[in-house]
Amino acid sequence: MGKPLAMVVGAGPGLGIALVRRFAQGGMSVAFVARRPDAVAAYQKQLDAEGLDTRGVVADAGDPATISRVVAKLRETHGEAEAAIYNAAIIEPSRLVTPSGIGEARYATAPGWKAHGEPVDFDYLMDSFRTNVAGAHHLAREVAPGMIERGRGTILLTGGVLAFGPWIEWGVTSLGKAALRSLGHSLYKELSPHGVQVSTVAIHGTMAKDTPYDHDRVADAYWQVHARPRDQWGPDFHFKPHEDDGADPDV
Repeated sequence: MGKPLAMVVGAGPGLGIALVRRFAQGGMSVAFVARRPDAVAAYQKQLDAEGLDTRGVVADAGDPATISRVVAKLRETHGEAEAAIYNAAIIEPSRLVTPSGIGEARYATAPGWKAHGEPVDFDYLMDSFRTNVAGAHHLAREVAPGMIERGRGTILLTGGVLAFGPWIEWGVTSLGKAALRSLGHSLYKELSPHGVQVSTVAIHGTMAKDTPYDHDRVADAYWQVHARPRDQWGPDFHFKPHEDDGADPDV
């Protein structure tokens, strides 16, 4: 069916679109998923102007039925996915049982994140888990059978330093990234024997333009992970330009 298919679930204005662009530049046909129709239309217009082979789809990463429909439609038009990237997450400063100590979190030159404020409740935690973790599992279930049948494929999950140690103002996000990493390790054990690469990309800093954590630089690292030979596979890939990156800025 032509070019190999890559899927990017969770296409925002930063890393998400950088991933779409990089994998399209690598010679793939890239389908990207985001929740807001206006955002998908704007991204599509920009990518079309660059002459890249991409297709935007409106869907919610936390809604398994919509993702299943997207995968099924792409299977009809493009075949099985060669690469699937789960980049979706609810990112909002929040504490678990005490009120947030900040009104907004801001690091480097990146836009700030408004804090949730009150301690998170059960429903908030579960809703976040659907998007931050369960959606990744569902995407893997959808694309893995085709990859296993062909004996090749890549599943990449967007992780971060929070997976290795929670930050006080990022309680829910820390939980999600730790669980996502555990999911990635389990999938690595399950799928590697079938020729399918699974890796969680741990980003150890705040992404911001014209910094060591520029979105384009991070996206290129994902491409390099996808393209690496089998003897270099591993469940974790650390994007960490500086050895001491990853310290907690909230301490």
